[in-house]
Amino acid sequence: MTLRFFIAEALRSIRANAAVSVAATVTVLIAVFILGAFIPSFLYVQSTVDSQKSRLDIDVYLADSGTVQQINGIKSQLTALQERGDVLSFKYVSPEEGLADLRGRLSDPSILEELPSNPLPAKFNVKPSDPSRSDEIIATFTADGTAAAAAGGASGGEATASAWAPGIDPTLGIKYGEKTADKLLTVARFIQWAGLALISILLVASILLIGNTIRLSIFARRREVEVMKLVGATNWFIRWPFVIEGIVCGLIGAALAVAMLWAVKVTVVDTWITGADEAITRDQATAIAFPLLGLILIASGGIVGALGSGITLRRFLKV
Repeated sequence: MTLRFFIAEALRSIRANAAVSVAATVTVLIAVFILGAFIPSFLYVQSTVDSQKSRLDIDVYLADSGTVQQINGIKSQLTALQERGDVLSFKYVSPEEGLADLRGRLSDPSILEELPSNPLPAKFNVKPSDPSRSDEIIATFTADGTAAAAAGGASGGEATASAWAPGIDPTLGIKYGEKTADKLLTVARFIQWAGLALISILLVASILLIGNTIRLSIFARRREVEVMKLVGATNWFIRWPFVIEGIVCGLIGAALAVAMLWAVKVTVVDTWITGADEAITRDQATAIAFPLLGLILIASGGIVGALGSGITLRRFLKV
């Protein structure tokens, strides 16, 4: 049979069971709306955590007594780590540049005018490719090459002069936000797994909800299905009109949900962002473009409707 026949049968079923079709559409609308609100929120939080992870730099403080050969040796090690992929980038920060950066971050830079001299040492600012491997990077700059020796200096503990490689300040050593990094990495892992679990739950719940709703339409026509089976109709000949019916209800429900999400975005989210303080919005994390989100949700609605109808119909095909 042609596709036109199956579509006509599906539309006839929708008109004949208008109440059930509306219920199925509203079910998809609610499920897709919740999913559509959760996905950008999840991606926004994930992006925020990732942006904070990118700020977990490692500062390698250089000794004032360090020789040019020692400094070049540290630079060569960093270059090797960058070529290996452990380090994303690094740069040399002179005491003058460090002081200028500090002045830019202070709310009252005038307090620096009281300093008799520049107390900041030179350093290498290192951006690791993966913050979870910061200990391994730090270990390459210890005298014995172990992460245990690095841990004392990196976390702010006591470090002996022999703990660090030549050219590194024995007092300051190497610093990075170890506790902050651990918390951020833990949060990032939790968000990833929790997000995947919640999205999976929402999708499964959507399929079950629309399946149960369309079950009413199928149940009302169960005698018709049984007769068609007895006269030799194939399972797919019987299934296609119901699957198309589920797809139509899913697409309409998803389209209505996208329209509601767009209204919420324009009237609430965009208004809040426009009126928010600049300090909140200047480092905005990214989520997902709304047109792409809308296409994903509409496609998901059609797939959920098809799966709900197809799975539900299986029991009625056993005659």
